[in-house]
Parts: sequence; C-alpha cells; structure tokens
Amino acid sequence: MRFWILDFGFWILACFRASWREAEVAVRNAAKYVKADDERHRVNPKSEIRNPKFLATFYAASFLLAVCGAAPCADAQQPNIGLAPKEAAKEKPADETKTDEAGAERSLVDRLQALDVRERLAQLMLVTLEGSPGPNSSDRDFLLRYTPGGVIIPRVLKPVTAVDYITRLRGMPLEAATGIPLLIGTNLYSLPKPTNDLMPTTFVPMPTLMAVAAANDPDVTQRLSVLVAGHLKAMGFNFHLGPALTLAPSLPEIKGSLECLGSDPRFVAESGTAILKTLEDNGILALPMGFPGGGANKQGQGPPVLLTPSAQLDAQDLLPYKRAIEQGTSIIHVGNILVPTLGGDDVPASMSAVVMRDLLRERLGFEGVIVAGPMDAQEIALKYDPSVAAETALAAGADMLLWNQAGRRVMRTVDVIAAAIADRRIPQETVDAALGRVMRLKQDENLAGRPMPVVKEAEALSKKRDYPDEVYELERRSITLVQNRNNVLPLNKAKSMPVGVTGVAGVDALKAALEKYLKHVSSQEIATAKHGGEIFDFEIDRITKHIMGMRTVVVVLTPNMRVSSQTRLISALQGRGIAVVVVLLGYPDTLPKLSGAEAIVLSYCKPEQTEISMRAVADVLVGQAPVGVLPMLYEIKATAGTPATFSVLDIVRAPAGMLPVTVEPPYVAGLAVPYDPTFSLTKTFWDFGDGAKSKELRAEHTFNSPGRYPVTLTVQDKKKHSTTRTFYAVVE
Repeated sequence: MRFWILDFGFWILACFRASWREAEVAVRNAAKYVKADDERHRVNPKSEIRNPKFLATFYAASFLLAVCGAAPCADAQQPNIGLAPKEAAKEKPADETKTDEAGAERSLVDRLQALDVRERLAQLMLVTLEGSPGPNSSDRDFLLRYTPGGVIIPRVLKPVTAVDYITRLRGMPLEAATGIPLLIGTNLYSLPKPTNDLMPTTFVPMPTLMAVAAANDPDVTQRLSVLVAGHLKAMGFNFHLGPALTLAPSLPEIKGSLECLGSDPRFVAESGTAILKTLEDNGILALPMGFPGGGANKQGQGPPVLLTPSAQLDAQDLLPYKRAIEQGTSIIHVGNILVPTLGGDDVPASMSAVVMRDLLRERLGFEGVIVAGPMDAQEIALKYDPSVAAETALAAGADMLLWNQAGRRVMRTVDVIAAAIADRRIPQETVDAALGRVMRLKQDENLAGRPMPVVKEAEALSKKRDYPDEVYELERRSITLVQNRNNVLPLNKAKSMPVGVTGVAGVDALKAALEKYLKHVSSQEIATAKHGGEIFDFEIDRITKHIMGMRTVVVVLTPNMRVSSQTRLISALQGRGIAVVVVLLGYPDTLPKLSGAEAIVLSYCKPEQTEISMRAVADVLVGQAPVGVLPMLYEIKATAGTPATFSVLDIVRAPAGMLPVTVEPPYVAGLAVPYDPTFSLTKTFWDFGDGAKSKELRAEHTFNSPGRYPVTLTVQDKKKHSTTRTFYAVVE
C-alpha cells in the first residue's frame, strides 16, 4: 500500500503553510509520481499494484491548490547559496529540467540553480534507506521532502528484489523533479539479507577481500572485480561502497574484518587500485573506504584509532590511498577515525580539517568528492550531536555526508547547515565548491543516461551455473595451509582412513565434497554451538564416542565460538589417538590458540556461506589443491652462452594460498606450509622470451645474447585450472 495519508498531509501542509509555488510543485510532483508509477508497473509487472486511493489524493491536492491560490503566501526568506539564487528558473515546469533533445543537455550545475537552498543542501547527503523490500514510509517521507544526492540500499533477499527496489526509487519524483540523477549504491558483501533454511538467499556468495589477499594473484583480483561489477550493474546500482583500503588491525586482541586486503600496504595498494579500475571500467563508481587508515583498530563502542607514527604513514596506511589518487579516483570516504599521530584537533578524521584539507587535498592533491561519516554512527553520537558533527565536517572540507539512516535527523541537519550558511559559520564558497564537485562527479559518470535495470538480467545472477563455478575457482586459490605436522595432509586411503568430519558450520557440505574422493566419511555436526556460543562438554562426549575408531577427524571451527571449548574438543579427540585437522573459517584471529591440532587449514569465507568454500577446502585436504606460482622479488641473473637451470618446484606452491595478515608469531603475513606440489601438478610450460620453450619440471636453457628476457611459467593442476606468472631474466 502506498503511504498516501502521509503524502496527502504533506501536500496539505504545502498548500496552507507555504507559497503558491511550493503547492504547485507538490501537485506537479504528484502528477509525476502517478506517471512514473505507471511506467514502473509497465517495466516491471511483478511490482506492487498502484493504490487507487493515491489518485484520489492527487485530485484532492489539486483542489486544495486552487483554493489556496487566491491568497498565496510570501516566500520565507532563505539564505543564499552562491551557485545561483532561486530565480524564475524554479518556476519552469519540471519537464523543462530534463535532458533536452538532440544533445542540448543542460549541465547538472544549471539544474542545481533551479532548486531552493534546502534542496541543494540535500544533494550533499548520502543516506542509507531502512525499508525492505522497498522504501518504507519514513524513507518516502524523507525522499519526497529532501531529495538526497545519493542513497544506499543496505539489504535485500534476492537480486530481483534489488531491481524492484531501484525501479521504485527511480520511479518516484526524485530525478524527474530535480533533473539530477541519484547515486544508488550498496556494499555487495553486506547486501544479501540474512536468511534461514526455509527462505535461503539466491545470491552467489562472493569470495571476500581477505580471500583475494590470501590468493595473492592479480588474476584472482581481476576476475573477482569483474564478477562484483557485473552483479552490481545487473541489479541497477551505479556505485559500490568499497573496497576498504585500510590495513589489517595492528593492535593485539582486535578482530579484523574479512573485507580487508591484508597487512601488506604494497599488496593492498596494488590490489585495491586494480579493483577500483576494473569497477570503473565496467561502469560502477567505486568508493574507496576508510581514509586515512587505521579503521580496523577499533575496540568496543569507541572510534577506531590510527596508531602508525606520522613518519611511517606514507609507506604504510596512506600508501593505498595515494596510489588510488594517482590512478585518478574521483571519490574517497573519510572515516570516523581518531588520528592522534597527525596532530590537530582531537576530533575524528571525518570532522578534521587537518585530515581532509591539509592532508587529503593539499598534500596528496585529491580534487574529487570527499564523503565523510557516517555522521550518525555510534562513535560520533557518544560525543557529538550528529547534526552539529555534520556541520563541522562540511566546514572542515567534506563534500558529502554519509548517514546510516534517512529521516528526521538528516532533515534537521539540512536545516542546521542552512542556518550555518545564513549565520556565516560555513562560508558560502565552501558549500558552492562541494556542490560543484558532486555535480561534476555525477556528470562525469553519466548517471543521467543510465538505463533502468532489467529483471531478467538480475534473475540470471541466481540461475547461471557460471557464477558459482567462478567463485569456486577463486576460492580454491585462497585456501591456506598454515600447519601440517607429520605430513597429515593430504589425506589418502592408506594413512588417513577412516575419516570423520565434525564442527560448528559447513559439516554436511564438507562431507559431501570429501566423499567425491574418499569412499565413506562419517559426520556429526555440533548444532547446539550456534545457539550457545561454545561447544558444550556433553557434545564433546557425544562426538568422541560417535567417531571411535577414526584415524583422522576434520573439525570445522569459527572464531566467534568460545576458544577454550574448541581446544577441549581437539584435546579430547587426540586423547583417543585421532589426528585432528582444523578448518578455521573467517578472520583467523584465534589461530594461535588452535595450534595443538596436527594440521590447520584456513578458509576466509563467512561461516554462514560455506557450500562453495567447503568444496575448495576438500580439494586441499585430499591433495587436489591449485598450484600457485610465487611472485619473484628479484630478477634472475644469467650469462650469455652459459646454461641456466629453471626449476618449477622452486617457484610453485600447493596449496596456493598464504596467510594475508599477521596474528602473532609464528602466524605472520606470508606464511604458507606447502605439501609436495607434484600431488597437484599435471602440466608445466616454460616460455623463455627468446623463442625457446620447455615442458620440463627442471629445464635448462641457454640465452645466446645479452638482454632482459620475460620468462613465463604456466602450470596446470588436476582440475585443469591454469596459473601463469611472468618474471625476468637479465642476461649479461
């Protein structure tokens, strides 16, 4: 049902409280809403049926317009924003603000001139909507009164739901009334709505950014970026909140995020900029999150803290953002991060002129849009009034203000900022510059020309087999072996059987995947752990009795369970003479406490999204791991006319993944414990860059002339998946 009563009340208020012009605009917007609703229903016949009461509301509002027109009120005095006063252009029919025929398109800055002060200021707001599966009454009320510069859709159940949501948004009198397109974005990793077994999500679970870091392979980064861009585009989004370019946490006992590219600033810079470029090349505006870094160093309800000494910042936390700016990124997010090592006022980065003006604008030369916030986040609200914080952020150099919710708080902020301009607490030119940057961004991204999303394209995201297969291949390259005492892995029939599987997640999926290689695998899921937050003693007793006679047990664990109960289970199994292989899901912060197990395998998936990841884990457990070619940190030296030896076994690793973050010694970034890669290798191919080639594991080659030669190695595993890497030989 359309919330026509609220809209009707708004129109009545416009008629009696405001001017003739405002009432006229309200009725005109109603007409557009009816027309747009007809169009939306035609484009997507599965969408909700229009409520006939809405038409009655429209005609009633028209009647009120005629009644109140006899004595229009004078416009209230408003602060002037220097881009343009509110002039006669405002009184033109809204249709005239649309794109003209034959390329005579008005610039977005010109369209901005037709808006009043509060409508312009609303263009600086990036708000998160609350309604699902579409805008709720609070969202609608806000959107009709204050059309923001952009909206974020936080969660939906299925890709087709996102299409319907975006179609509804674009069908409301937002872009039509202002002539200025909306930024419509999301974070694809948090977009799928949590579900239960009775109503499963139809989203394909994407490999996390930490999985990308563990794979440490440019090909994986590129393929994941294409996958993300394709999903966002098919659903109708035009921007993505990410990637986060913050480094993994540097404080002990801090749990990091899977949406992190690891501890190595050079890798974060390289992969982060590759993701940004691929998204942009595929029509998605990417918003690098978390400037100036330190966002992962967060404890409790307080704000995160950037602790890196200022002398080291350029080579550490700032490096990924510097590379993004050099590459030409047009928008950057500044987080609510305390920055004591940067000096200045004791305020979060999102409110700091030292961070946004001195560092980001002046020192790093960033000329694009700065998004600050969220201004209503808990760490802000504990110390500041969000509206005052937003005013401070805008005065300090922010261009857009990020909000976790739409509604009255954002409306109040628009009023507070309008008053600040009138009182000259915020210089007029500051707001003009921010609006200009936002409009240029939308113009450069050609948002006004975007077609409406198509339901069939979104449905294909859930139905195409290609997508799960691609995710499986990317997941395989990230699985990491960090411990393998007595060569417990790979599992085989001679030394490992019988094999059992237990744990708190993914047990059935792992059992099914293992049974493709091993004849019979016993299993026992620990269901009570999901609700109790630990593995209870009675469960440990039941498991040890159930799997009596097993030689090897694979235990699937997650960091969000009480670690002491997990170690008790490991010890109880080992007390029965069983070799324990731990599969740890998620962020590996509990890794050191599980070191008593014979072997530890890491999968960087969410514990509730295990089906594809468990297939990849099973490959590693039985010796069917993908083969990774290690990056060469130096050039190979050779002498012309003298044979040089090239050994595959010196530069490949199976499994391919490596630990992407430092937890505590010996579990440091870069750790990988390979087993014999010949378990997995089926083909090798050398190309020495001078016309010579070889298929040998250990090849000898003589370069006849001095020079710098690209040497390319391609290896293929038992799944017929290939990995290629090029390095250089300098011949003297």
